[in-house]
Amino acid sequence: MKHISVADQLIIFSRYIGQQVVIISLLNNSEVNIGTLTGVKHNAISVNIDEVMRWIPLYDNFKLCEIKLLLKPLKKLTPEVVSAANDLPVKAFITPYYQQMGYDMPIFIEPGHPCNCKYVQEIELADYRTPAEIYRQNALLHAFESA
Repeated sequence: MKHISVADQLIIFSRYIGQQVVIISLLNNSEVNIGTLTGVKHNAISVNIDEVMRWIPLYDNFKLCEIKLLLKPLKKLTPEVVSAANDLPVKAFITPYYQQMGYDMPIFIEPGHPCNCKYVQEIELADYRTPAEIYRQNALLHAFESA
């Protein structure tokens, strides 16, 4: 996937406020933290990790950490969620509703943007694993590296 600018990442992240994110430190031996996305500003995201609010800066020219939203693929939509979305008063609310419920939806950045119509996972900003799966795989990876 082509490099996606911080400004574009923040547009995407802003649509998923309240969702869980996994943060993998690129400076601290691949330390893994999972928290809740609580906000965005022009160059950072705010994440609540263990009841501590942290601003994580994002830069176009280098990465301090890898950040991914923990989302569900659309194939996991339940009939109840679909029914609730279809009962919304305006059909344009369906996509934001699915996003709020934690489902990966095709994105739109701006006219002509190369990432338009791609899912968040396709542009490597989402992960479909659960927190337990992430921690388990990370523990196995560190055990393998230590051996």
